[in-house]
Amino acid sequence: MRSTTCTGNNGKYLEEYHSESSALLAAEEIQEQYGNTLSPIHCRRCNYWHLVDHSTRKQCMFCTDRGLFLKDIYATKEEAQRTADWIRRSKKIQLSPYKCPYSHGWHLTKR
Repeated sequence: MRSTTCTGNNGKYLEEYHSESSALLAAEEIQEQYGNTLSPIHCRRCNYWHLVDHSTRKQCMFCTDRGLFLKDIYATKEEAQRTADWIRRSKKIQLSPYKCPYSHGWHLTKR
């Protein structure tokens, strides 16, 4: 089922899954049919599961947000800023990049 609230980087609405297991099954089917490696993520915005390109989303193993979820980490300040700009345009949330104090990357913060 297509989401009515969550869009991807291309502006299209994401497919939503009601459980992690159904998202994993869909990811396996996509891998078999098209060769794309996707990973399920739990969306805190809509409370469903979405699939993301495994190669593009990286998480810091040292830093968590207020909900104790691992924070996304970006290789460069420019990559973090591009993501912050996209989030500002699409979700109307103002974020700023900052250097990770524990690893070689950048995070986003609302502060």
